[in-house]
Amino acid sequence: MILSNEENPKLPTQLAAIVAVLTVLGAAWPVLFNEGSAAGKFLVRTHQIEAADDDDFEAAMEAHLYGETVEAATTRTESNPASTTAYVSRIRQLDRVVSILCLLLAVALPFSCQKWPKLSWLYLLPAIWLLVNALAITINGGKTFSELAVPAHATRWGMFLALVFLSLRNAQSDRVANWILRIGCALTFTIHGWEAFQLNPAFQDLLYVTCGHIGIALTESVCHGLLRIIGVMDLVLAISVVAVHSRPLLLWMACWGLITAASRPIALGLDAWPEFAMRLPNSAAPLLVLFIGLPAAFSLFSSKNTNQPESTT
Repeated sequence: MILSNEENPKLPTQLAAIVAVLTVLGAAWPVLFNEGSAAGKFLVRTHQIEAADDDDFEAAMEAHLYGETVEAATTRTESNPASTTAYVSRIRQLDRVVSILCLLLAVALPFSCQKWPKLSWLYLLPAIWLLVNALAITINGGKTFSELAVPAHATRWGMFLALVFLSLRNAQSDRVANWILRIGCALTFTIHGWEAFQLNPAFQDLLYVTCGHIGIALTESVCHGLLRIIGVMDLVLAISVVAVHSRPLLLWMACWGLITAASRPIALGLDAWPEFAMRLPNSAAPLLVLFIGLPAAFSLFSSKNTNQPESTT
């Protein structure tokens, strides 16, 4: 039995709040104990490039390419290693402070919003942090399909946007949250489906290792075939979540999101649990859509609310 929003009005907000804490914890873990966030890496790399004074080198290379002459720089500012180290240290400290602040907000706001619902707008801070990190992944590059990180992470930062409106506890805000979650699911599943259909090397490795752990030896042709099937399935699910309100489809999306999230620690070991935590919104967002129970695009033309019983008169 699937509980509806009418049977337990607080259920969607409670589930979203729990998933939000785990998502931020997973995102903050490498910031606190490892190499830092994508945004922090971008700032550090930018400063290091500027400190190396690559502008003169770039001008010289362009002059050589086009047969021009450039006047040699009479003065050259030598980079100070101590200054660079101090800057990097400050960036990493700021990175940790921001991640801790977002984690504290995710933990505290569910309790505070019960008394002061308008405090839910503070959920925008973790949403912006996750969105900025996704944008930094796009700018940093270095990985296949990294340019699609912002829509690929839509369920992560979209979960916090949805929480803003779910915490306001009124019919209009529930409708907004419903569409934020549906669009977030559609974006994430579309990008993941496209990556799978294009045989993302990271997905291939994940499939090989995961199947190897459960005793299944995949050939290359089978692996490619499975990924293309998964890609088509994800694209169909992405279209379906915004087009129709179907319980079986939403339940399968939630199960499939959980399976793909769990494949990270299965393939990479328990140390990869932050990867699992960060991907929980891929499973939770379809469940929230199901619990909220409001219509999708095609349903808007037939009924105002899928949970309302038909009239008997």
